[in-house]
Amino acid sequence: MILTADEATFYSLSPLPERILPIARKNRYPPYGLRKIEAITNSIILPPSKIRKPDILGIYVNDPLALTQPSLAIKEAFGENPRFYYSFQKFSAKIRELKSRFKFKVIVGGPGAWELVEKKEDWIDTIVVGEAENVIHKAIAEDGIIIGTPAEKFYPIKAPSAMAEVEVMRGNRKIPREVILSEMKIQSIQGKVNLISPYLFSYGDEEEIISLLKMSSKFGKVFFNQISLKGISKVDLRQVSRILNLNEKNYRTPVLSKEPGVCNVKIEGDEIKELNNNFIYPMIFIPSDSISSLEGYKALVIPLPNERDEYYEALYKSWNISRKIIKNRIIISLVDKIILKNKETKGEFLRKLNVRSPIFLLQLFSLLLKS
Repeated sequence: MILTADEATFYSLSPLPERILPIARKNRYPPYGLRKIEAITNSIILPPSKIRKPDILGIYVNDPLALTQPSLAIKEAFGENPRFYYSFQKFSAKIRELKSRFKFKVIVGGPGAWELVEKKEDWIDTIVVGEAENVIHKAIAEDGIIIGTPAEKFYPIKAPSAMAEVEVMRGNRKIPREVILSEMKIQSIQGKVNLISPYLFSYGDEEEIISLLKMSSKFGKVFFNQISLKGISKVDLRQVSRILNLNEKNYRTPVLSKEPGVCNVKIEGDEIKELNNNFIYPMIFIPSDSISSLEGYKALVIPLPNERDEYYEALYKSWNISRKIIKNRIIISLVDKIILKNKETKGEFLRKLNVRSPIFLLQLFSLLLKS
């Protein structure tokens, strides 16, 4: 079996539209999800440009139809879908054309597979929704929609993946320490490890969390993808900060959620203040009418669009909070002007902004002069 993904997903490209970031840095390694299937099936991972005539093609999808809340926010701000939406459409056309010439089976899985269940593409034979470990061989043998079941065994990856990710929890289940340790050794070639879990500070009791972080720190800088409001009180954040050597220049920005699967939160209490005191400046997806609740904190604020509020106003309010954690004064000044211009034009500036256009150079020069 050959494993791949569309170009934007395979190389972990920025979701911003190409007209905003025409030159995107490609990740050296494929996505973690592909590495996991590779470990289970002994398959071969190839970039999409090298797919020719497979017998079985396994495709990893993250957000192929851009239906997640972050994707909806990008669409509202820029007037078009994220880069990976168009990347998947282009990839779909390629696989459809290959299947018109050759006979082979296509299996689709990954965190975004659910998006394709109702709008199943005619070139897809099998969709795996949920965990693949127990059903991957069934997916190879059968067509249709296959619902995964909770894994009974976890397989360590055999080679590095994008973002140096290491899964430490899946749902409420802890990944065995020997699997975590094996993957950390492999990912450490990147000088870091990124702990993947629904909510890291609920990994266990405080002793277990601290033990995990101490072990992780032996393999480079330690990042973590997500924390929850419920878990913050379970751990001494001062210890976390000391172990990871956090400071104003070496801070962390994990997504803050209310609970697993729910990225938008409403802030109550002093949880953000406690995080900030220990150099954790969370990324917060928040309803646009609640942005004011974050004033005075340090966080990356992503407003969620709704029908009541103008999104360009929400972006302006959010940026005035997010800018506090950025140290580069030139970047701050330039983005200040861009976001203000976008507000003045009621959102049209970002919807029309194209850095590949000669007009952009004039716009940039004008904004810098004003800075």
